[in-house]
Amino acid sequence: MSKLKKYTWLLLALLCSGCIKELKFELGQQEDLLVVFGTLSDQPGKHIFRVTRTNAFERQVDSRPIEGAILLVQDSKGKQYPFVALEAGTYMLKDTLFRASAGEQYQLDLKLPNGEHYRSDVETMPNAVRMDSVYPGIVVKEFDQSLQILTDVKIPADPNGVYLRWEVSRVWRRTSIDFATLFQDYFRFKPPVVCYMTLDPEPNSIRLFGAKRRDAFSLRQQEIARILADEKFFERNAFEVTQYRISSNAHEYWNKINLVGNPKGTIFDVPPATIRGNIYKVDNPKERILGYFELASVDTAYTYADRGTFPFNINNPCLVDYTKPAWEATYGYSPECAFCVNIEGHSTKVPKFW
Repeated sequence: MSKLKKYTWLLLALLCSGCIKELKFELGQQEDLLVVFGTLSDQPGKHIFRVTRTNAFERQVDSRPIEGAILLVQDSKGKQYPFVALEAGTYMLKDTLFRASAGEQYQLDLKLPNGEHYRSDVETMPNAVRMDSVYPGIVVKEFDQSLQILTDVKIPADPNGVYLRWEVSRVWRRTSIDFATLFQDYFRFKPPVVCYMTLDPEPNSIRLFGAKRRDAFSLRQQEIARILADEKFFERNAFEVTQYRISSNAHEYWNKINLVGNPKGTIFDVPPATIRGNIYKVDNPKERILGYFELASVDTAYTYADRGTFPFNINNPCLVDYTKPAWEATYGYSPECAFCVNIEGHSTKVPKFW
């Protein structure tokens, strides 16, 4: 835990149609630092930004959301796109059909309820880069086996560089025990419920790629996630892969965040205080602001895996366990297996990409 007090740690969540990757900064004794983060993309949908203030580590509470902020994005022609508040600290671009245009420049403008005024540096929307394919791979080391999520991407020629960031969302399925069939009693028992749980397989890692070449080339078998085989793979798992083409400045920012989130314990570790984003206070540019106003072209692909994907056996997590007391099991099954609605964060809605 001592390293948590020394370094910034990030808790990452998915950035997809309705979510953003949330940055949680814990900086020892320091608090009351403004945190602004969001991504403006070339895809229509919910462009969501978060505005919060940090708390001291000792308080062990989440960052404080800021209500009543006024946010807007302005392009190079002076056209403004306002945000609306969804909830405390969360703001969404009002025009849900908005798509950032390649080559266009955008700037974030933010005013807090107390009158403080902030802006971002001007960012340019990069051209799109699409993934050729996304597929699973297997790594076996002695008796351990892991799933890789791999992608192939054609990298275009660009002397200014091509910079990519990936996010992976894992959805795993759990089917409740079919007691009606088990006991041949279709009047007493209802059909089994199927649940879907979503998680970030690598919450403390940011997968990045950067190259500055004058010739085009193919990026093959690029690893964008690695997950140790667990019992969640007994049933089908679906992986949503989101690729962002970002600027060189954004790539540098995320690379520093990666180094801070995964320190090696040497004098060469990046101290949290050096990680400045592209947002500044208008009347005091030296004030330290956390977070980043990111522009990204987005591409999304999917892949799948289950116990048949692996060379070694994946244990059934829902075998009868008569060693548990009656109040901890249902007919010998754990509550999560008997009725998957007991799993935290479950949803009975089938994901659209399932």
